Amino acid sequence: MFAKLKKKIAEEAATGPRPGGRMPRSISKESITSIGADSGDDFASDGSSSRDDLPFQLLRRNGQIRKLEAKLSASMKKLQEQNETYQANRAKMAEGMALALEKKDQEWMDKMALLEKEKVALSSRLNEMMEQSLSLFQKRDDLDELEGFQQQELAKVKHMLLRKEELLGQKEKELQQQARELQTTQSALADAQDKLRLLEEEWHESSQLQKNAASLEQSLHSLQAEHEVLKLQHEQHKQKVAMAEEEKDRLVLELQEKVSCLERRLQGNLTEDEHLKELLKEKCALEQKVEETRAELLEARTSHAGAVSSLEAQVSAGTMAELQTLLRTRNESLQSLRENSEVQVSEALWVRFPVNFVKCKCAMLLFCMESELEQEKENLLSSKSEMESLLNRTAEELEQARAELDSRQTVSVEIAKALEETRRQKEELQEQVGSLRVLAKVTEQLGLREEELQVLQEELRTTKADLSQLRAEAELRSREVEQREAEMEAQLVTLRQEVHTKNQQLDTWQSRVSDLELEVEALTEQQQPSAGGEMEQNGAVTADDLAHVQTTNKELEQQLMEKNKTIKQLQQRLAELKRTLQKELKLKPEMEPEVKEKRQDVKADKPERPEKPCPENPVPTPGPSTTTITTTVTNNADLNDSREINFEYLKHVVLKFMSSREAEAYQLIKAVSVLLNFTREEENMLKETLEYKMSWFGSKPSPKGIIRPSISGTPTHWS
Repeated sequence: MFAKLKKKIAEEAATGPRPGGRMPRSISKESITSIGADSGDDFASDGSSSRDDLPFQLLRRNGQIRKLEAKLSASMKKLQEQNETYQANRAKMAEGMALALEKKDQEWMDKMALLEKEKVALSSRLNEMMEQSLSLFQKRDDLDELEGFQQQELAKVKHMLLRKEELLGQKEKELQQQARELQTTQSALADAQDKLRLLEEEWHESSQLQKNAASLEQSLHSLQAEHEVLKLQHEQHKQKVAMAEEEKDRLVLELQEKVSCLERRLQGNLTEDEHLKELLKEKCALEQKVEETRAELLEARTSHAGAVSSLEAQVSAGTMAELQTLLRTRNESLQSLRENSEVQVSEALWVRFPVNFVKCKCAMLLFCMESELEQEKENLLSSKSEMESLLNRTAEELEQARAELDSRQTVSVEIAKALEETRRQKEELQEQVGSLRVLAKVTEQLGLREEELQVLQEELRTTKADLSQLRAEAELRSREVEQREAEMEAQLVTLRQEVHTKNQQLDTWQSRVSDLELEVEALTEQQQPSAGGEMEQNGAVTADDLAHVQTTNKELEQQLMEKNKTIKQLQQRLAELKRTLQKELKLKPEMEPEVKEKRQDVKADKPERPEKPCPENPVPTPGPSTTTITTTVTNNADLNDSREINFEYLKHVVLKFMSSREAEAYQLIKAVSVLLNFTREEENMLKETLEYKMSWFGSKPSPKGIIRPSISGTPTHWS
């Protein structure tokens, strides 16, 4: 467009006449002066000539004046025509310039709209990238939390295992003590069983002695002399039976209690301590019973020894055979007495009635005595049978009690063994169940973790692919932006050249206008006032047009400067955002040299701006001064924007470091140390403190002296 305009302006300047209505060469200043000189010469010649030639000379001068007037009228017509053509050309040029400027403005507006669209697209992509980076950071936080939970669970499992091992050691010690106690109780039970065997042997001996005593008692029943002794023995036996019954009742009660205890043991799920307490109680009761049985056996031995001694004395007085013979003789004598008495009674009845009466009385007495003797015999026999039955019952009950004791002892031993086995099995099963539960939980957690890891790996792959795509797109966009910047710079250079050429053309036009104004002033002195007024109006119009063109050029330059400012600010923000993304994603800043080159180009462009050629106008215009002021303002604005961006980034990093977990903070140590100019020792101390906070059993790091702020470090430039 500008090249076409340049060509048109050059053609018009070459073909068209010069503006300002300059006189042609035929009627130039030199010709006018030559005409004046000729006229002077004529006048001089006329002065020298005679007075007769005056009318001829006047006629000649009048002819010359008429010719000059005709030439002036022709030149004025030509000047008017040239002015009209010049004004038409100026109007055409203004229209062309306006159309070209409108087209250029439209093109710039289209380009700005495209740039804004691209900016919106890039901002949306940047927002998406930020969201994806936030999601990645959140997932990384979740992974760190999962790792922390895993470490906590492992530490808890280790602690529980150590605690379980300690408890197992204590239980093993307790089991060893209980085994020793069981061995002592088993030895005590063996002693008690030996004592019971001895008691059984003594009881058998006592039973045999009782049998002998019973046989002796049967032999003594026939003796009336020994009736009192038998009564005494009967009373003694009654007392013993009562004692035995009491002991039996007591044994029955104790056995019932044992049965109830065993039933409770079998029914209730008692603990090991309660089992041991009940066994100890039973042991104490058995020991008390053994002592009581010993005392009773000693008493029985003493009583049996006394009875045996009395019986031996009786046996020594008379043998059993003699007693039987005595009983037989007594019976025979009684029968003979009965027969004799009956005979005597029958004989006496016939003799005398009183004798019969006496005999009857004697018979009655004898019958009463016999009945009494029979009753006593029956009572003795019944008491004997009762004693025998009681002895048999007591013997049977003792045997049953012994059998029950043996069976219950065996049952208690078997129950204790079964309880120990069940307890061991229960402990083993509990251990197995606990281990299986732990393994199941660990397997479930591992499965969940594996699934989560797979999902996270897939997400990481997708995010990596997206990041690679975004990086490629960012690189393409950066290349496109660079290309567009290069195109814009080339266009700016061309526009500057065109503006320079236009300024030069304006200077030439202004010089021509000044020349034309001088010529017009010289001509207006000779022309009519009307023609002078028209020329002044034409000159004013051309000055207004030039001022309008200059203002439009200045406005266009200001618009170009503002657009350049916005483009550079956008470039700086893009570079800062790229840096932040690269730092947060731990990527090498690949675009830093390009940004530095751009900054150098910008710095090189900045001092070139005030060196633009300003048009030398007679009217004072604030052209170069305004451009320099705007450039300085934009530089300060760029510095302030960059500082604000850097400060916000520093604040963001510090807040993220302070509010994040230990794992995230550990990853942000490098960024914080770079931003805050930490030394190597300070960075190492930060790492050690964070590792101490992250570890379970680590030791607290000792501070190596007071760490002062690193003044010696080179401060970072926020510009």
